[in-house]
Amino acid sequence: MNIRNMKIRGLALVATLALNIGAASAAPAELVTQVEAIELSPASIILPGSVNGMVTFRVCESADADCDKEYSRARLTPETRFIVGAKAVRFEDFRQDFANIRSSKNGYALVSVETKSNTITSIQIQG
Repeated sequence: MNIRNMKIRGLALVATLALNIGAASAAPAELVTQVEAIELSPASIILPGSVNGMVTFRVCESADADCDKEYSRARLTPETRFIVGAKAVRFEDFRQDFANIRSSKNGYALVSVETKSNTITSIQIQG
């Protein structure tokens, strides 16, 4: 074996060791929830009077008064999407449909909350 081959093998060994040490010391990637999708009964939601208000809700499987979950709050913004069934609607129309669906036993709501800003990106309901 000549000197040149030994140098190349030595450099390759050093490079391999450096890569392995670097990979071992790197912190594992952290998963961060950007938007939390919350399924709940429409009866567990209290809507504000305007788009810039706060929505109050609690994650209960049904409209039972015995639900012991705590209430959460998140802000609506002008960018919040309001969906009835599969159709996007204006906030005023959403409130009217919500009033009809809210007391339905088969009602369903999906609230999507951006976790960092605690704002609601969308609310979808169906009855």
